[in-house]
Amino acid sequence: MKLGYKSIGLVIGMFIVSCGGTTTEKEAKTTSKVEASKEEEDKKVVEEPKDSIYIDSFFTDVALTIGGFENNFAKKRKLVSTYPATVSAHFSGFTKSKMEPITNWVNENKMIPESYACKTLFYPLAGADFVYADAFFSNVRNYILVGLEKPGYLPNYDQLTNTDVQSYLNQIFNSLDISMKSGFFRTKSMAVQFNQKTVNGTLHSLLFYLVRRGNKIRKIRHFILKENSVIKYTSGTEGMFSPGLDIEFLTADNKVKNLFYFNTDLSDANTKLDNFFNWVSAFGEHHTMLKAASYLNSRDYFSKTRNYILKSSNMIVQDDSGIPYKYFVDGTWDVKLYGGYKKVIPLFASRIQPDMVKAYADTARLTSKYLPFRIGYNVAVGETNLQVIYKKKQ
Repeated sequence: MKLGYKSIGLVIGMFIVSCGGTTTEKEAKTTSKVEASKEEEDKKVVEEPKDSIYIDSFFTDVALTIGGFENNFAKKRKLVSTYPATVSAHFSGFTKSKMEPITNWVNENKMIPESYACKTLFYPLAGADFVYADAFFSNVRNYILVGLEKPGYLPNYDQLTNTDVQSYLNQIFNSLDISMKSGFFRTKSMAVQFNQKTVNGTLHSLLFYLVRRGNKIRKIRHFILKENSVIKYTSGTEGMFSPGLDIEFLTADNKVKNLFYFNTDLSDANTKLDNFFNWVSAFGEHHTMLKAASYLNSRDYFSKTRNYILKSSNMIVQDDSGIPYKYFVDGTWDVKLYGGYKKVIPLFASRIQPDMVKAYADTARLTSKYLPFRIGYNVAVGETNLQVIYKKKQ
């Protein structure tokens, strides 16, 4: 079967594999809770080649187009614009000013000791922020990002003119402009920018960041989370509106990884939170990251998520908008404080933590005032803080 893009259904929920231009099919097999359940074993999927180092040429070319790189898709469409040069210039500056300092700092400070290394990062309230997750935790196998925005799906490019494609690319890049400048996504902006006709969710931005970080795409699948905390991959119309997204990708050094994005409400009002947390726990031991998290974990109606993070994480990396400092002084955590903390932006003035202000002012408790990158909301008031918190080993 020749690879090609015939309809939206080919993008959603199908295992499309590029290897010599042909594909074959076999029965899906269940290997873990992360895979489809046994009752789904009769679902037809495309078989992976024996050589695990492969990519899907169509998905990768589309992602490369979104990321502003030359590729066969762009050449066939004869896309000619300043988009690639504009993207490259902006992302180059973003990488030098924000990503490289983080990567260097993580390595120099040995942020993840060998005894805390694990395969999974849990990133609540992330939206499409894969780039920071990868900068801090480049060695994990699985990234689980959560947000209120829908995953979305790729458009049928055959139905788009080159002008439409160019508009689509510009919309994606514009949706990322604020995050690259400020270091975080704005919730109100995402509600509009990720709800367009073609840019209809986080998928497009995730593909942008994936290829800009040197990755290639193997699979794009949508899924739902069943009541037994097992995912079921979907297709067609069901796939278009499924809350889960699984992007399997290949890194520059040929490592296979998965980026899971799940659209759900993490407040206590969500009656299905326990089912979701059981799915996350099925990945085994994990790190947690909280950045520009709207101080939600300090609120009473976020107790389930806060408690789950405290119970399940082997380490937490966050700025002051994450879990309040008071939850880490019971003797079960080793807290390292970096940067400075004296105030918060006016919008969140009520979220100031006097005990953490005091801790940062205590040279005995402050690990280092030096932090070579800006992160979180407080960059607006000339401050940056980061807490790296380890659960003490029993």
